[in-house]
Amino acid sequence: MPPDRMLRSLLVALGIATTGCYSGLDANNGGLGPDGAAGDDAADGDDDDDDDDDDGEDPVPLCDDLGSSPLRRISSAQYAHMVQDLLPPEFAQQALAVEMFPHTVIDDGFSTYATANTVSSSESIAIEDNAEQIAEIFLENIETYAPQMMSCLSPGFSPDDIESCIDTFIAEFGLRVFRRPLTDGELDIVTTLYDDVAAEDGPELALAALVQYFLQAPAFLYMAERAGDGDQQYVALDPYELAARIALLMTDSLPDEELLAAAAEGRLSTREEVEAQARRLLDSPNLSRGFVRFHHEWMRGFSLDAASRVHPLWNEDVHAAASEELGTFAQWFLDETDGTVSTLLSTTAFSPDDRLSEIYAAGADEPGAGPRPGILTTAAAMSAQAHAEATSLVSRGAFVRSHVLCMSVPAFPGDVDIDGTLGDYSELPTARERLEPLMLEPSCAGCHVGINPLGFAFEVYDWAGAYRSTENGSPIDTTAELAIGSIEGEFGDAQELMDTIAQSSEARDCYALHWFRYAVGRAESPDDRCVVEDIQGAFEQADGDVRELLVAIAASDAVRFRKVSQ
Repeated sequence: MPPDRMLRSLLVALGIATTGCYSGLDANNGGLGPDGAAGDDAADGDDDDDDDDDDGEDPVPLCDDLGSSPLRRISSAQYAHMVQDLLPPEFAQQALAVEMFPHTVIDDGFSTYATANTVSSSESIAIEDNAEQIAEIFLENIETYAPQMMSCLSPGFSPDDIESCIDTFIAEFGLRVFRRPLTDGELDIVTTLYDDVAAEDGPELALAALVQYFLQAPAFLYMAERAGDGDQQYVALDPYELAARIALLMTDSLPDEELLAAAAEGRLSTREEVEAQARRLLDSPNLSRGFVRFHHEWMRGFSLDAASRVHPLWNEDVHAAASEELGTFAQWFLDETDGTVSTLLSTTAFSPDDRLSEIYAAGADEPGAGPRPGILTTAAAMSAQAHAEATSLVSRGAFVRSHVLCMSVPAFPGDVDIDGTLGDYSELPTARERLEPLMLEPSCAGCHVGINPLGFAFEVYDWAGAYRSTENGSPIDTTAELAIGSIEGEFGDAQELMDTIAQSSEARDCYALHWFRYAVGRAESPDDRCVVEDIQGAFEQADGDVRELLVAIAASDAVRFRKVSQ
């Protein structure tokens, strides 16, 4: 039997192929082992040998209730980051080039949502095939990669050398992959796999089998957390679980050595200790991973991934640059500004990619063009909130209302006669004029008076994000009179509007709420109100400093505790 088929056969026989694992995980079991046992004390962070995880005084949440945490599989981006951090650089590059791991697809929310990372039968097979291909790459280059991955193995090793240090490799690599020490049940699985393959085909193939196992194991791919006692409303995460959550929020990947050491030494038991680790990770070069992705997804940049625009300035290079621009803006914001949400929404200092030069040059000499304020008026954001051949004043207004201010936007009624409502207005030159009946008709005005004016200022940016002062030869009127929360007054253009929005409590609180959603992998529930308010309060006290927001989320009850399903 060829080596790759043999590896798969062994994994299937042991019951650890992806097809047999992913649909059966229990959110309250945590996938700890075939018997559901928690394993030895090393896996729960306790210091003694005979207790029930009750060393010391249990942490107590500040809030009376918490929202339920779903069982989450890591996203495809997080998987890539973890592979980069687990494997030697050249091996990681080859592993990611396999590209069989299912791509996380979203049309709402964030890629971190549990609902965006479910596993179908075909995706389960793809995960298995992906790990198999990576194991084959390892086997083909084992002389190079094995010593780089095994601290106890030297270059020029022999098969006997693998045998002598396999236990060390399993402990060290397993700790990194699973983000905690292996349980007794998991150790039995891994050692049985190694011993069976080694006895039949030698230590080198057995080592490759372990690589394949670890890279498709549920404990790697899922943020699985232990159950609490049946009568508990919440459970404090054990140190390793907490370290895993902190790392995923701050670096979009696995805990680093310092975070794992803090977990092992019991240095994550208080809010202050968690804050200290989160603040340390603010200096990590990997902080930008999740930071960039959050802003790309918050501004709905994913809508550009497969989209095209029918526009004279749109081409493949422009499309590629637009798809990257929100992430580029976020990276620049993180590296080059004061890092406050007001700056994010109003700064005019960002310099776009040269590939977008024609987009940004369009209409630049026209009166009123001026610098663009904040991330919302980038070419990418404006294009993302538009149709292929036209702008969408209503969509842009609704986006500002729901995604920047977190105010409710009623669902579109299915029985509206748009053509009849717009009537003769539909032939007018500008979108503002054509859609005016929506502001006047009683059955429509209740919604549209709080939506359309928020889109007026952005009509000067067309569906490719290029500036224009006219539509169909008529001047575009960007003025608006608003009374939406604290957003009150008359606004002449996008700069005036964004300057006011950037300083508003609604925008600050909304931004924090989106980060909460991104961090916990779900939309908020009524039970999350206390936690969200605490996070928003800390953000306000930090004057909207986004780095401090991340620290506040990491130290919040939403990260440090989990509600027990009843």
